[in-house]
Amino acid sequence: MLQLGAVGTVTEAWRYPIKSLGGCPHPALVLDARGVEGDRAFAVYGADGKIGSGKSTRRFRRMDGLLECSTSLEADGTITVCVPGGAPLPVPSPEADAALSALLGEPVDVRPEAALAHFDVGALHLLTTSTLGWLAERLGGPISAARFRPNVVMHTPEAPPHSEEGWVGRRLRIGTAIIEVTEPTERCVMVNLAQPGLASDERILRVLAQEHDAHLGVYASVMQPGTLHLGDPVELLP
Repeated sequence: MLQLGAVGTVTEAWRYPIKSLGGCPHPALVLDARGVEGDRAFAVYGADGKIGSGKSTRRFRRMDGLLECSTSLEADGTITVCVPGGAPLPVPSPEADAALSALLGEPVDVRPEAALAHFDVGALHLLTTSTLGWLAERLGGPISAARFRPNVVMHTPEAPPHSEEGWVGRRLRIGTAIIEVTEPTERCVMVNLAQPGLASDERILRVLAQEHDAHLGVYASVMQPGTLHLGDPVELLP
């Protein structure tokens, strides 16, 4: 039987201004009907109209090198992108497009979300420290939540691993927002890829596939817009 009430606290909060590029940690996030405000607002598009990603699907195409790039949100609200060894460039701009095209070896441009949604599946991605600890034990060392690109990491010291999957179909209050957990997050090869400060590791997806159906974390949708802050309690609602 699920335990209602407090199930954890917010320990990390992330936004990814450009899909499949590095994310930005924040002390607070605004949640709206779409998800985290500004999350995946832009994406890298190839000349074929496909969206740059770590995998290939109907909408997306794998573009190796995107994860090597960092993004930031400036004080005036400008989003910048920085390719390895380069200076921050505003997005969208011809300069940013040229730098990314040179890195990827093909013509690309950064566009705002329009007809094609930039989210893979869910608008909001949640992880618990209990689940991350479970994976760290199997890998024999600590693992960064950043590798899995969550929006919210919850500190859950008393919960068993994968407890968030038991919340599917249930609602959580985080800060002033209410969200509904919709489904487990199925992982792809992207979790193995190198990122700034993180080396490639082919063991990760293999362990997840062998021991937990390639799932790690959950997706959620926003039912009541609001704001969450680091340290806010996460409450499972009746």
